[in-house]
Amino acid sequence: MVETLDRTTVAQALERIATDLPAQAERLRELDAAIGDGDLGITITLGLGAVLEGLPALQEQDMANLLQRSGMAFNRKAASTFGALYATMMMRAAREVRGLQEIGLADLARMADAAAQGVMERGKSQPGDKTLLDALVPAAQALARAAENGEPLATGVRAAAQAAAQGAQATIEMRSNRGRSSWFADRTVGAQDPGATAIQFMFESLADFIESLG
Repeated sequence: MVETLDRTTVAQALERIATDLPAQAERLRELDAAIGDGDLGITITLGLGAVLEGLPALQEQDMANLLQRSGMAFNRKAASTFGALYATMMMRAAREVRGLQEIGLADLARMADAAAQGVMERGKSQPGDKTLLDALVPAAQALARAAENGEPLATGVRAAAQAAAQGAQATIEMRSNRGRSSWFADRTVGAQDPGATAIQFMFESLADFIESLG
């Protein structure tokens, strides 16, 4: 059973996510249209398309640069609030792996936590504001718990995906306090946050990929 990821498998994980997520674009568009401008599906498709397109040129880059440049490629192609936050998440995660040849569950936990901290700082938001943090923070916490308990990599990442899904679902009862959706704050109660749902889909894709490694 695979317990660590090297630079090659991290690139493959990015490729898997970039390949899987466009299939969810219509779902994300519908969620975003309910509380925002409806652009998230297009943003995800364009941004991750740029990530996928850029991967071959990053073959000689180390893990940190792979993550950082992929985040920047997303935001260049799909400049938006989500694009800026995606780039922030990737750049903060990259800091945690600089100099490493392989990463395990504890490293993933640190990466997810650093990504969440970056979003809090850049977006001036907290869990409970009905944002992507409501999926990302529970996922990071699940990774940390799994690492502390000595769980296998695949088990820990699947737990993170489940926590992200639960967090995204919990946003249905929340009132938006940040971003464009806060302009329609009362209308957002009863609608699931699209950004949190995108994070859920990313973790689910990552979990599927890691499980496929055996």
